[in-house]
Amino acid sequence: MIAHSFDEAFPLIRKLVQDFRQDEARFLSPAYNETAVREVFINRFWMALGWDVTHETQKNPHACEVSVEKNVNVEGRGKRADYSFAVAPNYRDVRFFVEAKKPSRRLDNAQDYFQTIRYGWHARTPVAVLMDFEQFRVLDCRYKPDIDAVLQYGALEKFHYTDYADEEKFRRLYHLFSREDVARGSLEEYAASLAKPGRRGAQGALFAKGAYQSIDESFLQDLDGYREQLARAFKQGNPQLDGAQLTEATQRTLDRLVFMRFLEDKLIETDELVERFAASRAPWAEFVAASRRLDRTYNGIIFKEHALVDAPAFRVDERAFAGICENLSHTRSPYDFNLIPIHILGSIYERFLGKTIVVDADGATVVEKPEVRKAGGVYYTPEYIVRYIVEQTVGKLIAGKTPEEIRPLRFADISCGSGSFLLGVFDLLLSYHAGYYNRNKRTRAEGLKAGCTETDEGTLRLSLLQKRTILLNNIYGVDVDAQAVEVAQLSLYLKLLEAETTLTTRTHQLAFREALLPSLGRNIVSGNSLVDFDILSGHLFEPEAERKLNPMNFAQEFPAVMRDGGFDAIVGNPPYVRQELLGNIKPYLQTHYKTYHGVADLFVYFFERGLSLLKEDGVFGIIVGNKWLRANYGEPLRRWLKGQHIDAIIDFGDLAVFQQATTYPCIIFLQNGKPNDVFSVAQIKTLNFETQSLAHYVQKHSYNVSQTGLDNAGWSLTDEFSQALLDKLRSASLTLNKHVNAQIYYGIKTGFNEAFVIDAAKREELIIEDPQSADLIKPFLVGRDIKRYLQPSSDKFVLFTRRGVNIEQYPAIKKHLLDFKEQLTPKPKGWKGQEWKGRKPGSYQWYEIQDTVDYYTEFENTKILWPGISAEVTAFALDEQGYYGNDNTQLIITQDRYLLGLLNSRLLRFVLTSICDKVQGGFYRLKISYIEQLPIRTINFSDAADRARHDRMVSLVEAMLGAKRQLAGAGTEAERNLYERKCAAIDAQIDALVYELYALTPQEIALVEASPDD
Repeated sequence: MIAHSFDEAFPLIRKLVQDFRQDEARFLSPAYNETAVREVFINRFWMALGWDVTHETQKNPHACEVSVEKNVNVEGRGKRADYSFAVAPNYRDVRFFVEAKKPSRRLDNAQDYFQTIRYGWHARTPVAVLMDFEQFRVLDCRYKPDIDAVLQYGALEKFHYTDYADEEKFRRLYHLFSREDVARGSLEEYAASLAKPGRRGAQGALFAKGAYQSIDESFLQDLDGYREQLARAFKQGNPQLDGAQLTEATQRTLDRLVFMRFLEDKLIETDELVERFAASRAPWAEFVAASRRLDRTYNGIIFKEHALVDAPAFRVDERAFAGICENLSHTRSPYDFNLIPIHILGSIYERFLGKTIVVDADGATVVEKPEVRKAGGVYYTPEYIVRYIVEQTVGKLIAGKTPEEIRPLRFADISCGSGSFLLGVFDLLLSYHAGYYNRNKRTRAEGLKAGCTETDEGTLRLSLLQKRTILLNNIYGVDVDAQAVEVAQLSLYLKLLEAETTLTTRTHQLAFREALLPSLGRNIVSGNSLVDFDILSGHLFEPEAERKLNPMNFAQEFPAVMRDGGFDAIVGNPPYVRQELLGNIKPYLQTHYKTYHGVADLFVYFFERGLSLLKEDGVFGIIVGNKWLRANYGEPLRRWLKGQHIDAIIDFGDLAVFQQATTYPCIIFLQNGKPNDVFSVAQIKTLNFETQSLAHYVQKHSYNVSQTGLDNAGWSLTDEFSQALLDKLRSASLTLNKHVNAQIYYGIKTGFNEAFVIDAAKREELIIEDPQSADLIKPFLVGRDIKRYLQPSSDKFVLFTRRGVNIEQYPAIKKHLLDFKEQLTPKPKGWKGQEWKGRKPGSYQWYEIQDTVDYYTEFENTKILWPGISAEVTAFALDEQGYYGNDNTQLIITQDRYLLGLLNSRLLRFVLTSICDKVQGGFYRLKISYIEQLPIRTINFSDAADRARHDRMVSLVEAMLGAKRQLAGAGTEAERNLYERKCAAIDAQIDALVYELYALTPQEIALVEASPDD
């Protein structure tokens, strides 16, 4: 019986305890085996905690929250955890594992701890359970498994079966592992409460080597090391090889070794191949021979004969290769490829592909690819994002369809990388087909006729042939990087064989007399999705440049798909390649893409290209950086998108979705059809969805946006009510740039602050040495010195050596700058010989401030200042002391108190938050292009009532400036509280006056007041 609450569970558990106690001697005898204790006690234990262990309701093998493994006795190899627990609908995300033993076994032993912890570590779950019903251990899976140390750190909690009958102790256990509590995040809360180990004390030695390293970080580090060792070994034996050849040869070698380990750990291959290579006198020859044999058995790109790797003349350092095999073998390696989820392996490979091999003086070195370095990292899409995009595109297309209706559908990722989205599509298709065939008697009959096999539990599972057919019929991919295509194919092959065994693979071969893996050469191809062969017409490219360009024609590569009108769905995460690396393809992009902009990054063009490859009404879903929504380079894309059918945009704001990268993304869904009047938008405010999936969060927080009402200058993505208010404000007001006649400027660029920005002591020293220096020393502030309504202050000064200044007339300043330059170690980036950025050290030009416009004397006037980046949206201040500002300050040359009050009002903050983008840490980017769009209510001075409103605003702002000075000078907490309340009261009066000036209705005022504070 499945319990659904603590009150239902506790009586069931007490009954189990009573049963065990009554015949304890028999249950603790060696004759009472693991199978029996699982059936009689352990299964019922977990059912009492709310889990459908025996699949009473969850019949689809791809949609079960509890996965139960049969008892398999293979010492050290090919065994899964006895139970894995997930929460619908995310069946692939294991929350915790349970490893069962028979009660007579002594549970606190290193082998069992190591085995159980390894399950959790590979799946990145924080804890796992080791139990025989008599004993219950909660084990810590955050550490890299170490069999010599697991007994020191492994057990977090220990229970005896008699504890289950203690209400208080069982309540603790229940609220940690019950289905309802796991769904709400109990295990994550528990892990967060655990103290992280230090590097001192009793456990110091254990953690000094990074025991907290995750499976993906650990394996990536090892792969990088193996690649470098192989590259040098290959280069030493084959000195003629270049970087591209070494990259390909090492990739193929490692892919084979990983795939071999996968086959070993799955028990599909019964020979321990990698360990055998390590012990061989001729390890490389055995590796090549095994590859040739496996090619005949499996087919596919991995073991396909390679012109370098399999050539008789290829020379390898045998000792180095044997050492790698030894470290990768199942006896030495902490990795069990039967346990590593395929999508995690894909995330490891995605980052692995971000590096390449270059030939240098050391022979060969692994370096980060330029595009990865420029982009700030590899943007591997988290699995939950992949799942969401796939469900909203492919999932909606196949919903309600039969397998025969799905057969002709074609789904693609045209920048597939290591294949994460292709894996997501394949996984969804497998789950859907299995669910369809297990639905009822009629569909079960269809499934058996289609080739499904029946499990011992009575459910139908897809045969290897059915999975192969789905893969070949429905999955397509393209990537410009040939190594990425190889990994994508490898990932799909691993997924294809994920649930197979020695028996099922041999049965397939006997029945169909064919290799196990289908050729994916016509499905997953290497090519440039954006560039066709017409780029070569009239242009000469160096062979290396042409190879990297890798142009491709879709009709040539996928003739049947394109003859049929294109793909039914395209999904993915286009590459984050900075525009400065596009180089010689920019002219091509400019003539072939309506979305072209000179400084747009590469992902922009995937919108237009993707939609052009879809059938009519085909669907498109990608995740990209969200800066295009407001940035200047996104203007052509925004204009183009307004003419397309937008279904939804999911904006993550400034949330760090990608690991090891600081790009903030959004998801966009399009259809190949006529434009929509409105589309759905959701602003994601947290990545902690608790009991919900991303889909549930989006559904709960989505609203409609008018597509026709979007401004090409930048998309605010506000809801219809907010958009109506914004439209009203803009229609009844002048934009700020027109109001002040475009007198809006940036601050100055100083180059090296260490030289040009000085403190008061240095200022005094320079003036004493040369009194004329005072002419060039100006009070100076930066963005963080600017506070709302407060007169800015700073103790810094700037040496204002602008163009036209004869530095020879200021010897003290010249000496100061020369001394600074000579002390630079290393020299500035770009320093070549006696020149730096074209400026000879003896030239006066070296001393110039990097000026942008010729207005600097205006700094000394009264002005409104604001920071370019600020945690506070409305951070406008009035400077009456003539400060010069850096390039993170911006200014309006005016002393208009009325304008200052408007800019700091809650209403214009509401407008600004709708158009500004955010940067890391929740800061707003207050660019001039955003500020100048603000709607400013002009005053009709011939109207007495209007003039009175203006004068009242000026009076209130003067009062606020005074109150802010009082607050800044407050000496006691009581004074601070008083002046804070005074400022808040004046703020409220200013806001009320602004609402009156802009003629807001009560409903509009409520909308503005409900907008969140900074």
